[in-house]
Amino acid sequence: MIYTSDPQQWSALLGQPIETRILPLPDEVREFVHQVNMASGLDAVPAPCTPDVALQADLRAALAGMPAAVRDLASPLLLGVCVGRGLGSSGVTDIVADAVDGRILGCIVLLDMDLLETHTANSWATWKENLPFGGPGFALAATIAEPRDDTRAHALQFLLLHEFGHVVTAGGSFLPRWWEPVPAASFPFLDLSWGVNAQGRFLPWDGSDFELRGAVDFYGTNKLDSDAIVSAYSGLEGSDFPSLYGATNPYDDFAECFASYVHSELLGRPYQLRVDYDGVPQATLDSFWASPRSNAKRAFMRELLGKATVPRVANDAHLLVAA
Repeated sequence: MIYTSDPQQWSALLGQPIETRILPLPDEVREFVHQVNMASGLDAVPAPCTPDVALQADLRAALAGMPAAVRDLASPLLLGVCVGRGLGSSGVTDIVADAVDGRILGCIVLLDMDLLETHTANSWATWKENLPFGGPGFALAATIAEPRDDTRAHALQFLLLHEFGHVVTAGGSFLPRWWEPVPAASFPFLDLSWGVNAQGRFLPWDGSDFELRGAVDFYGTNKLDSDAIVSAYSGLEGSDFPSLYGATNPYDDFAECFASYVHSELLGRPYQLRVDYDGVPQATLDSFWASPRSNAKRAFMRELLGKATVPRVANDAHLLVAA
């Protein structure tokens, strides 16, 4: 949680259209992320980044191209999208609170341009999926955009959808609040795949767990050999998690469900993973939302998002990438 000495400055952002809540990394946020990185053993040192005209246009296009139901859910809670460098992961979401009385003001989403600046949608998704693995042999190839849509704006949109899943979580009652101790209570989304042990740790139900799930490390240094891709994704396809990243904890489980459901089911865009060996395709993984294993989480997303409609941007169903 980030405590601010100037709550009015943050609260004023809620009065702006969601497409304009884009700002450089504030000093108080930068210092908070730096402290978290040091405590986590990450070498990344955060620094501000002023979004240029092209980045502003890509971010606004990514936001404007989301279904109205998504923007309506996120808008009352989203203080802003902050861009920076050296954050340590592609995106981060956290709570901002008044330093005087602890009152929660809303959420901020942080984007690391060091990890996003040169990527298109498919290259970013491929990079992220391969993060837990190293060495020659097996690799993953991800497709989240058709060739004409394979742009940075579409990479930003998918990442923002994931982070907006965390924003929606902060205002909901379907998961415990991540900034508080886990209470002994029932939570509609949590209970689909996860339980809580006596120490307050989240553990998947036996039917949801799979080999290597707990060993996967996306942003740390504990890389698995490339042949672990086969075991990890075979296990994933027998579980009720939407992605390997979503299987790491309940909050990313929901955020990955939220992002991929909106992306695939509401926006009608591809989400395909292929396993290659020395560059030669070996297998294509099943779509989570096309499989019966998604049934319980599909029902949850339908209840949350209703019959969301896709916005039209300048009379074109594809994101604009120019101002």
